[in-house]
Amino acid sequence: MMRPLSAVELLAVWEENWRQPPLWQGLALLAAACPDESGATLMEMPVGRFNQRLLTLYGWCFGPSFTAVTTCAACSELVEVTLDAPSLCAQGVEQPASWLELDCNDGAVRFRLPTLGDLIAAGEAATVLEASRMIMERCLENPADALASETLAAVTTAMENADPLALIELSGACPRCGQRWSAFLDAASFVWREVQTWAQRTLQEIHLLARAYGWREAEILELSPTRRQAYLQMIYG
Repeated sequence: MMRPLSAVELLAVWEENWRQPPLWQGLALLAAACPDESGATLMEMPVGRFNQRLLTLYGWCFGPSFTAVTTCAACSELVEVTLDAPSLCAQGVEQPASWLELDCNDGAVRFRLPTLGDLIAAGEAATVLEASRMIMERCLENPADALASETLAAVTTAMENADPLALIELSGACPRCGQRWSAFLDAASFVWREVQTWAQRTLQEIHLLARAYGWREAEILELSPTRRQAYLQMIYG
């Protein structure tokens, strides 16, 4: 069962993991929010569930709406899109059985959905192509080399259809030139950037309130964000 993180817990996760790669940072957040689940269990989550949980946790910590930013390929304009975390998470589907089967020209192909552990392992690959091949090898019951390229493409499509939040694609039109754009949302990197921004802002607030009132960090973190801002406003005059 996942639960929200307190300010103290969120700061602790940030402090211990700020130098880790994004996927490990996302795993650390979920490990803190899911204390009843082992690290091994979390590593076996399909990627879509990993993304869904991270965005759910984001909504609990920072509010339901978030803004993603990309760059228009045509005119280099920064493009912002505002999304609703609960609505996005609702696009996830109930996870299927461990092994799925697809009938192709090569016969029946058994595969499972890529997991967080697969992505972390593929992160050691030297190239994107090698990483993709590694994930496919780990997810197929039979060696990928024995299958035709068309079969591998069909399996990839089947994986995406079975786990729609594994690849979160955003799209729209550039407000400056009208060019259509699309980009993928890296949930782990996005959520951690927000955690990083929040942690730095919170530490600054703690510093100011401790200097002004002599309070300890724990006492300041026990204040609600609204009350904390009220005291900061009085400091600023």
